Formats: sequence, C-alpha cells, structure tokens
Amino acid sequence: MKQEIRYIDLSWAVVALCESNSFSLGQLARGEQVEEAVERYVIGYMAFWQIAFVEKEQLQPCDDEDLRQAARLKIARHIEAHPPLQRLPRFYLVLLNQHIAPMEPDGMSRVYQV
Repeated sequence: MKQEIRYIDLSWAVVALCESNSFSLGQLARGEQVEEAVERYVIGYMAFWQIAFVEKEQLQPCDDEDLRQAARLKIARHIEAHPPLQRLPRFYLVLLNQHIAPMEPDGMSRVYQV
C-alpha cells in the first residue's frame, strides 16, 4: 500500500507528512496556516525529545531550492527503506543548514521521524 506524502517547506527545514484516514493536516492547523501549525508542532517535538531547545527566531532561513529537493529525496528514500508498519500519521523532518543539530556533509540533518 503506497502512502501519499505531503511535503511542507519551512524556512529552515523540510517536513513530510504521511497522512492517514483518521488524521489530516487540517486537524492540526485549527485556523492557522498549515506551515505555522507544522512549525509549532516540530519545534515542540524537538524540545520534547531533546534534539534542540530553540525558538523560531534562533533558526536560520535556508532558501537553497536544490538543498530542499535533496531533503525531499532523502525523506522519500528513508520512508522507502523503513516503511511504517501501520498507516498512522507520521511526520518526517530534515533540518537544512542549522547549527542546532549535527549536520551531515551535505548540509542536512539525518531524517527525524516526528
């Protein structure tokens, strides 16, 4: 069963969402712009799992479209190599040129499953 992956570009990261029938991105947004809701969720996730304790203002914007495309490909390969066992909503995160987490030589973080 192939899952639909929706990519959300934040100024500092690429997030992918595998939605399920019981959960949609619209439920998370609750009146906010989708990007704002996802950003709030991801920043909270990073703090909860102690990846990084940051505020939005500490994040460095990255406008390199080639890097964003490479991040989408990295996430797609990760999902293909590690398919979820159940169709539950899943977020995948790749940070772009951020000092808050270890970066690989390609300028991206590893894929975090949120």
